[in-house]
Amino acid sequence: MIFFDIDTQHDFMDPDGALYVRGAETINANLERLLRAAARARISTISSADAHRQDDPEFMDFPPHCVAGTYGAERIFPDLPNLRRREIPVGAAPEPEAKIEPATHYLVKKQTFDVFSNPWLEALRQGGAFKGEQCVVFGVATDYCVRAAALSLAAANARVLVVEDAVRGVAPDSTARAMEELQAAGVELTTTDKVLQSLFQAGEAHRAAES
Repeated sequence: MIFFDIDTQHDFMDPDGALYVRGAETINANLERLLRAAARARISTISSADAHRQDDPEFMDFPPHCVAGTYGAERIFPDLPNLRRREIPVGAAPEPEAKIEPATHYLVKKQTFDVFSNPWLEALRQGGAFKGEQCVVFGVATDYCVRAAALSLAAANARVLVVEDAVRGVAPDSTARAMEELQAAGVELTTTDKVLQSLFQAGEAHRAAES
């Protein structure tokens, strides 16, 4: 299992953020539960993060947001999950022998919607790193970056679960369309409680097998 924590940055999550996703703060508790569970269960987690330049072309379509080095670009839970860490910068080159290491937190920076626009991570996707893997996706925004990440994972033949009570979208209509599109692509919908329950059951089974 791999967790994908999508764009949970102050500019998106805070009511006074530069590109606030309405209602995003209401999922903070579930985001924290998931990220703490990742640490307890030692689940590798990929946190995407916008890291824009001051003159980023995206600012022709959206207000300036998540400019690299600013408070707005920081994650709302910067210390979670408490796992070994690796930062993957914007434009990071592919590494032929790279793989998603166990019990590792990756902070993958990007300048467009899809976390797989980062060449390092896209090379892993193209190489089959997520094929058959259960990938649990949460964060913002459902109708933009969450949608892009989940569709890219589904296209890579991952088993993709989107956590309904740990995502928020920009607008109701586009969010509903995104959810329909995701389900049509084979993405499953789940809840925070169900994800945590499955982790608990897996942990119990592992302990029973060792006893």
